[in-house]
Amino acid sequence: MRIAPENIVRHELTGLTAHIIESKDPNLACRSGVILGESKEMIRLDTKNGVVSVPKSICFFDITLPNGTIVRVDGNVLRGRPEDRMKKRLNRSW
Repeated sequence: MRIAPENIVRHELTGLTAHIIESKDPNLACRSGVILGESKEMIRLDTKNGVVSVPKSICFFDITLPNGTIVRVDGNVLRGRPEDRMKKRLNRSW
């Protein structure tokens, strides 16, 4: 299955470019970089100033897909371990 705006939460985000457009922490807003990895509550971004760990629950992200499409994602939707999130979303769509 190809990654698309409709199914972005079912896919691996590592390697995609993310831009934090809004955050409850003003120090995180407007940061961008490549997603190095994610855990249950955090996303690690490789920014021009180094690696930054960002809490998913307090941010809104613009994520650039491989085809150049930009998708706005609420970090709360991404909460949970990536492998569990993928399984849960896939099972619900069957």
